[in-house]
Amino acid sequence: MSKGRGVSRKALDALDFSDDTTIGADRRPAELDRMLVVPGEVLDAIREVFAGTRVPDDESLVRAILEARQAVRQAWGRAGQVAVEIGRSLNSLDAKLNNGKERIQLKHGFEKLFPFSDPIACQFRRVAEAVDSGRFAVSDLPGSYSAAYQLALLATDELTEARRRGLVAPHTTRAAILAFRKERALMRPGQFDIKGLLAERRRLRDQRRSLLQQLIVLRRRDREISELIE
Repeated sequence: MSKGRGVSRKALDALDFSDDTTIGADRRPAELDRMLVVPGEVLDAIREVFAGTRVPDDESLVRAILEARQAVRQAWGRAGQVAVEIGRSLNSLDAKLNNGKERIQLKHGFEKLFPFSDPIACQFRRVAEAVDSGRFAVSDLPGSYSAAYQLALLATDELTEARRRGLVAPHTTRAAILAFRKERALMRPGQFDIKGLLAERRRLRDQRRSLLQQLIVLRRRDREISELIE
């Protein structure tokens, strides 16, 4: 993919902040300058997403997209740390409660005290445990807590393979990890009888077609009877 292609020359020139005269007193911070030195594929993506619109040729809109992208990426990078902090707080609380009645009552009344459900709390706890046990670093966590939770569920050998594939990273999505887990499950000996499942699916579909045909006949007869009665 070409570098810097896909947005007009005018828009690209407008993103060059090297000339102080174009900035004036409202000069952007250095980190914004660095942000706007973007890979060509990002500019290509802007062209693709906004094809047929004014956006690729409007420097102010291109700038707005890049600023929003940077802000979201920075916040997304902090999301993993937030998930761990929440999980650690909950694990610390659990340690102070007894293992019986108190924890059970917290589970049932969790949403009265916290802004999310107990099942989500369990995910935060699991992510924090995985980090604190050294399975992976906070910096490696996906931005989505649900994706981080799916990583935390991996067995040691699965986690090693996930690392090899680059899945233990902030950009990884929950869908990608679920697909990986499904793939690994299918590879386990005796985990699934693929031929048996395919045969069962065929039987179910044949049965469904038969039932639908019967339903059509029943509905037709019902209409005939209704017409006769009326």
